Amino acid sequence: MKNIILTLIVSFQVSSFAHVAAILDNGMDYTHKELKYKIKINEREVLNSRDDDHNGYRDDIRGWNFINMSNKVFDLHRDIEITDEIKLYYALKAKFSLETITDTELATYEELKKDKELKKKRKELTSWIHGTHVGAIAVSTKDLPRELTSRDLKALIITYLGKATEGPAKAPEFTPLKSGTELQKKKHIASHWKKYISWQVKKLGLAVEYAASKAVVINGSFGQSFKGAKKMVSAVYKEQYDKELSDEEAVIQARVFMTSLIEKSTILIKRYPKMLFVFSAGNKKSDTDEFLHFPSSIRLPNLLSVGASFDFQTMAYFSNFGKKTVDLFAPGVAIKSAIPKQEYLKINGTSQAAPFITNVALKAFTLATKIGVRLTAKTLKQIIMDTVQVRTELKDKSVSSGIVYPNRIYSAIRFLRDHKRLKAIALAIKKYPTIVINKSLKVEDGFLMELPEIN
Repeated sequence: MKNIILTLIVSFQVSSFAHVAAILDNGMDYTHKELKYKIKINEREVLNSRDDDHNGYRDDIRGWNFINMSNKVFDLHRDIEITDEIKLYYALKAKFSLETITDTELATYEELKKDKELKKKRKELTSWIHGTHVGAIAVSTKDLPRELTSRDLKALIITYLGKATEGPAKAPEFTPLKSGTELQKKKHIASHWKKYISWQVKKLGLAVEYAASKAVVINGSFGQSFKGAKKMVSAVYKEQYDKELSDEEAVIQARVFMTSLIEKSTILIKRYPKMLFVFSAGNKKSDTDEFLHFPSSIRLPNLLSVGASFDFQTMAYFSNFGKKTVDLFAPGVAIKSAIPKQEYLKINGTSQAAPFITNVALKAFTLATKIGVRLTAKTLKQIIMDTVQVRTELKDKSVSSGIVYPNRIYSAIRFLRDHKRLKAIALAIKKYPTIVINKSLKVEDGFLMELPEIN
């Protein structure tokens, strides 16, 4: 009898305090020791080819795959080697970004960039390891606030990235008009982009709706870059007219496309004010105020756009930035995390910075629940933004002008028991002064991987 009561108590504690982050990515190796006991399990479902919980998804025990619309959230049988050629490519890519590459190395790098087989292998590698690396960061139990336990953080697997061959995740294809007037062809292209944007928003909407009943935070370490959008509009133009679009016109059309995509997606995310959305800002060293990035350029009080920093020191050399469109920075250089087959790897990217914030948010929500503080997504964003380490050089690089400071966030939440938000934040900042920049700190580097594009 005592064992039954103990089991019920533990079950109640886990269900009461455990908070969940939905990881929209390319799946996670849920057998990895870093994730095995941190995956959100749908206990209302049984593996029986029936929709036991009546949510529209059969056997969604560990989440859902929105690419092939199945419960197979990760392919455990894939095995992709990280070859010496791949390692060399990413080492040279980092040097190129740091502007420390020699002429000889640059020539090698340019050759490797042109290698179509290597490009294919790099994409396969990213599609294999990315979600596991991101997910393990999001539910890391490192530096837990003292009130929390290792059972308090869970990840919901949502396989969102990948190329679908059928179903709702399959992108609409462009078929050029074989005849028609100039006006008809322009309208035909405009109609395609309208359908494409609608598809992209609906795809995101399906994943968000699924996550909404299970998670408090959504992490999206992916994006539609401005450069990618420009490439797409140019390709469609060439297909229709059999000639190249000028660079100036490609920029104009890409801007129209990205603006519309951001506007339509903003309407979608406004429907979920209780959830905190965390998106990576991109790795192109671009100003996203000028060159929009989807979905991180969406501006809402419950959404954070995250650039990458080197430790808690300064902005990472590869990170996108934006005084209006990047909220803050978080560690994203040489972040060691899990990859499939019980392995680990150090990777650079805003893909790693976003789940760092997701991890902090999960801890913050759980802490607030445990100490009896009501915390909304909007309030948590305000606390995260108002407790950053302000850096002079980041004044024009982000909305907050700074880098996340986790201890200040947790401290502010504790102070909320007796004080209003602004006072709680002031007390937290007083308790945890700004960290002095360590100029002797060695810049350790990792794989500078591409941010997965969602098209």
